[in-house]
This record gives sequence, C-alpha cells and structure tokens, in this order.
Amino acid sequence: MLLYLPIENEVHPLCSGQDRVFGLRILQQGEEQDEELMVLPCISTDFAFTLRLASLFTRKQISPLRLLNLLDDIL
Repeated sequence: MLLYLPIENEVHPLCSGQDRVFGLRILQQGEEQDEELMVLPCISTDFAFTLRLASLFTRKQISPLRLLNLLDDIL
C-alpha cells in the first residue's frame, strides 16, 4: 500500500518568499518496514491543501510514476 504523508519544510529555493512550505513524502508500506519512494519538498504554502492531496492520493493509490504529471495538472 502506498502512503502519502504531508511534510513541512522551511524556506525552499523553489518556493522563495515563504517561511514554510509543504510537500509530500511517499512510502511503500511493507510487512516488516516501510520504504521511502519519493519526497517532494515543495508543493504548496497551504498545509490544508497539501493534507487533502495526501489523503486523496493515499485513498486512490496514485502511482508515484504518475504523480508529477498529476500535480502539474492540478497546480
């Protein structure tokens, strides 16, 4: 199962001008341990938006291979 988690970062070079930015951490849940597949450090300055994306992507089990194209369409 894929698990999308919102993460918080301080100012990131791609999102300059903001104190905090939010991104996603994507994990593949395993029987013994979780494997980190990808980290996208800068998606939005709005935590609630990023949390909704994480919930939706987890619920729909969006493939990390499609994620960047999907985010490009959304944003």
